[in-house]
Amino acid sequence: MQNHSNYWLIPPKGEDMSMMEMASVQSAISNFVRILTKKDIPVEYYSYNNGDSMTDGKSITISSRINESNIDSVVGLALHEGAHCAYTDFNIPKKIGNFLLERNLIHGKEIILLLLNFVEDRRIDQLIYNTAPGYQNYYKAMYNRYFYNSTIDNGIRSNKFRNENWESYIFRIVNIFNKHTDLGALAKLREIYNILDLKNISRLKNTLDSLNIACEIYKCIYNYLSTLTKDNYIKQSHKNKQSCKPSNNTIKKEVINKSFKSQENFINGKVPKSKTTKYIKELVNIAQKHKLKNKFSTFTNSEGVMLKQRVTIIPNITNNLINNNFMGLFTKGIDPHNTKESLEKGIVKGKKLLKQLKIRNEEQRLETNHLKKGKLDPKRLYAASYTDDIFKKIDIKTYKKINIHLSIDGSSSMRGDKWNSVLKNTTAIAYVATKLNNINLKISIRTTAKEPLLSKREQSLIPILLIAFDSTKHNFNHINKLINFKADGLTPEGICLEALNNFIEPSSYYLDSYLINMSDGMPTFTSRTGDEYKGEKAVKDTARIINLISKKRVNIMSYFIQSKHNNYAKEAENKFKLMYGKNAKFVDIDNINIITKTLNELFLKKDLIS
Repeated sequence: MQNHSNYWLIPPKGEDMSMMEMASVQSAISNFVRILTKKDIPVEYYSYNNGDSMTDGKSITISSRINESNIDSVVGLALHEGAHCAYTDFNIPKKIGNFLLERNLIHGKEIILLLLNFVEDRRIDQLIYNTAPGYQNYYKAMYNRYFYNSTIDNGIRSNKFRNENWESYIFRIVNIFNKHTDLGALAKLREIYNILDLKNISRLKNTLDSLNIACEIYKCIYNYLSTLTKDNYIKQSHKNKQSCKPSNNTIKKEVINKSFKSQENFINGKVPKSKTTKYIKELVNIAQKHKLKNKFSTFTNSEGVMLKQRVTIIPNITNNLINNNFMGLFTKGIDPHNTKESLEKGIVKGKKLLKQLKIRNEEQRLETNHLKKGKLDPKRLYAASYTDDIFKKIDIKTYKKINIHLSIDGSSSMRGDKWNSVLKNTTAIAYVATKLNNINLKISIRTTAKEPLLSKREQSLIPILLIAFDSTKHNFNHINKLINFKADGLTPEGICLEALNNFIEPSSYYLDSYLINMSDGMPTFTSRTGDEYKGEKAVKDTARIINLISKKRVNIMSYFIQSKHNNYAKEAENKFKLMYGKNAKFVDIDNINIITKTLNELFLKKDLIS
């Protein structure tokens, strides 16, 4: 089945959506509603504490149970509710009692309210259909779900709802735009059809116009039924049923009533919506608020099959994410495996490094005088009458700009001494980058986390790329948030690195771009579908991604951090070399300072540009 929403979302087949998929849907629908209404109307999932799901003109709720079969209708319903928020006067239903009292129609309040909602729906939906054709497919899906179904079709064609009473009239009116509608099914149905005048529904300009039509329809039916004798009732009802085309349709009325009840709920804005918990709703809202994104990476599984895998990109570490321990990635306080001392030592180290690197903020200025063209030299103006060498040239040379992307393996094996050593060196580099004008630093962490909505599954881990620090956006103090990160999960090496590639600028005449990788393990991951990413295939896959990055003339420096007691060090080293080639370096946790030493040498390269 082709969904209109496939242009911006690939919904899971026959499965509930993940948190990120739910966040994507919420974000997309919010944007659609904003474009449609030109208002910032909140769109949220229906939770246990929400109460009624009817739109109040200020917010919209959507169902949490979304899959490939209903996604378009969910979008359509949200747009429908959004249009009401923009174009319906909600004060009219609230004050309808006074309106009807003045017209001596108070006895029909309940029915008139239903008719008002029905007419207003037709007015609003036609308005959107005409002015926003790009949303038509979503509206079609919504109507197919709630109005155009075989049960209702069979009910319209049957001899049911042909007695001259309110029940029959409401059923026939609600479905009057159905292609199977029989205007001869009830005595006054054609007259009602003409009052409604669906082909010219755009003539109704506001909710009050809709109310006037609703009252007119009600009076038409009320005046007729109130004067109908018992004999005439029997005679006319019999005549109505006689006009019904013969068929083998034996559908039971209670079956039709069930579908009809859904239609009434829709008209009254009380569409049943699958609930989610307050906790999940909050997580989805956090994901949307912090602009988390999914990026598709490709990987080769253990069977040699190339597959796609979603990588969740978290663009920043915030206090909100930390305090909510978002996806289990953080601790509210300092992680017991991390030490604040590592940060303090990193700052001391960074200050020493900066003293050596202050030269990078300097520039070389060379002035050449007595030139026949160039910039006018004020000191030579006196000679303008007898010579033409009164110009000068100023050549300013600066250090080449450096972009560094420091990517850290945040898996469980990095916890403890390794992480603290990484933290110390990372802090030193960040300190320098925030003090020097021509060095930009991004820090990302590669890991996996449990998908909250799928946590009951055996395979619920998803690759995570966390952008932890950006010297162009953050001050140095932002680095302190790394103390709250909890090294855990697996090592989806190449999968995350492919997503990471989008954040790395290529080198140029004016820029040297570097990728510095710190890791201690081999690629390991199992997807939601059970596909394994490990062994030789995963190693080669990571090498493929590294090759892609290097084609951007990015300088790659990769460090394998070894423990003192590593039983598989030799095997790991060989595989690490296969992934990173000549760029692979091996350091133990006591000698990790070699990383900042290498960078110090890099920073002081006399690579000057004019």
